[in-house]
Amino acid sequence: MTEITPLKIIAAMPAYNEEKYVGTMVLKARKYTDEVIVVDDGSTDDTAEIARLAGATAIKHEKNMGYGATIQRIMAEAKMHNADVLVLLDADTQHDPSEIPAVVKPIIADGYDVVIGSREHNHKNTPFYRRIGQKVLRHSTQLLSNANLSDTECGFRAFSRRALETLELKERGMAISAETISEASRKGLNITEVPVNVTYSEDSSTLNPVAHGLQVLVRIIAMISERRPLFFFGIGGLIVILLGMIAAVRVLNLLAESGVLPIGTALVALFLLIVGVFSIFTGIILYVLALRERRLEQAIKDKEK
Repeated sequence: MTEITPLKIIAAMPAYNEEKYVGTMVLKARKYTDEVIVVDDGSTDDTAEIARLAGATAIKHEKNMGYGATIQRIMAEAKMHNADVLVLLDADTQHDPSEIPAVVKPIIADGYDVVIGSREHNHKNTPFYRRIGQKVLRHSTQLLSNANLSDTECGFRAFSRRALETLELKERGMAISAETISEASRKGLNITEVPVNVTYSEDSSTLNPVAHGLQVLVRIIAMISERRPLFFFGIGGLIVILLGMIAAVRVLNLLAESGVLPIGTALVALFLLIVGVFSIFTGIILYVLALRERRLEQAIKDKEK
């Protein structure tokens, strides 16, 4: 009879100046996992020491590297520790460790690779400005990845061993949440979501939510331009061409009514038309280059196999 080896589940938390909460979060997470890892991203308090005393494997960055860099370090550590399932949650009590079994269940029971926590059902407890920001970022991430998720920014998420070995993340900042979904979708990983609860308090986050949202949105737009250049520059070019045509019609109407050519408006119309056409051709060129790069990467991977 073949012996079934139990899966090794590791919980991990990125932390920055969370000495007030990290010990409690580690103790609670240990009840549902085999190991807890805390990566202290250059805290100036005793976050790492308290996490270690609570029973976690504590790793400390000498300086603040950013949320994305911390998540990359966590994933690397999880692979080194032979995790079959990695579950991420925040160290500031926003997430409830008792929900870890529900978050990892789709991976263990249903074979999913990436599970994203969704705060959508809990929107009554989410401040209005946060809900608006979450919707903007969700729609932006959908343009980037084509993944149909109700919440793309929640930090409570889980990864299978296959996902840990497949994902190649590069973002150093907060936009890594969107990049993760985009990369998982592009690599053909199975993604799903489960409802989770979230608790917001005045000191539960060290980041200004508005500044955070704007920072992430800018990076998502940049990623769309890099990964979907034909869509980004094509749509942008068509919009600019449309504005140029409107200005051109205005020029023709004024010329017909007064017999005088409005030089300023005509120059604006010409400029918009040229920029629009240039944008579309830029999108086409970048799309072809990106397609060739993906085919080259695939050829290299096939050769390695």
